[in-house]
Amino acid sequence: MKPSEMPQSVSPEQRYHPSPARGLILMSIGIMLMPLTDGVAKFLSATIPPGEVAWGRFLFQALLTTPIVIALTGWRSLIPKQIWANALRGVLMAGGTTLFFIGLTRIPLADSVAIFFIQPFVLTILAVIFERERVGWRRWLAIAIGFGGAILVIRPSFAEFGPYALLPAISAVSFACFMLLNRRLRGTGGVIAMQGFASIAATVTMTLILVLGTSIGVESISFVAPTATEWGIIAGIGAFAALGHSLMVVAFRYTTPAVLAPTQYLQIISSTAFGFFVFGDFPDTGKWAGIAIIIACGIYIFWRETRRRPR
Repeated sequence: MKPSEMPQSVSPEQRYHPSPARGLILMSIGIMLMPLTDGVAKFLSATIPPGEVAWGRFLFQALLTTPIVIALTGWRSLIPKQIWANALRGVLMAGGTTLFFIGLTRIPLADSVAIFFIQPFVLTILAVIFERERVGWRRWLAIAIGFGGAILVIRPSFAEFGPYALLPAISAVSFACFMLLNRRLRGTGGVIAMQGFASIAATVTMTLILVLGTSIGVESISFVAPTATEWGIIAGIGAFAALGHSLMVVAFRYTTPAVLAPTQYLQIISSTAFGFFVFGDFPDTGKWAGIAIIIACGIYIFWRETRRRPR
């Protein structure tokens, strides 16, 4: 999730208490937990279909976050004002996560995360199309260069793994649409409540997908009865995801998106470390060049946005 695009509505559970250092620490921990959930999902996908792993992640995330939402904001907050738009957020989140997990079955973790970070570029393009946002030549140039960096990462992976290399990019498009909806729904409900409902909607979506996939025999989105150990690992994925997202939400109590946004690229560092120590994968020189270009262009685009539209 791109932290700078999380819904920034003012709600009782997110009153602002300036403390940039605390915000950066919480956001950094939350961000670096995300590749951990992805890495464990990659490990588990060797025996459990990736679609089922995604379903379990959202199921346990919803089971953990829903009581917190009810305790903080009341059970009525679980029914958002624009229910279908919020449900669509869950569908996009479920679809994007499933595609990402399927890609992880073949693609190295660091490569997948790096490719996924074309998301800010896609989001800017969608904002131009659907929100008529004005984008100057500098940001268009950064977007073009950023996509060039992504190609440096995708090309060798595509040569080795075929269309699987495109799945993180399609996942990024799905999450860019999710972020665009966050913009549209900003101010219609509390952040924690919206995240809780999205987890529930994603769980329902993945349940339907698993039923369909099992009935027609699509292996990657079928249900296979997990062992007790596998159930525990799936629950852990959901718990880490819930903890990571919660830390990121709380971080916004202490500082602004402009301060927190660059920390999202810590995901690439932690995913590279996890991929190397667990799976023995490490990006080559060409991929590192692509990763550096993606990071630089992403930070530049956000910097230009903050100058154009200061909070």
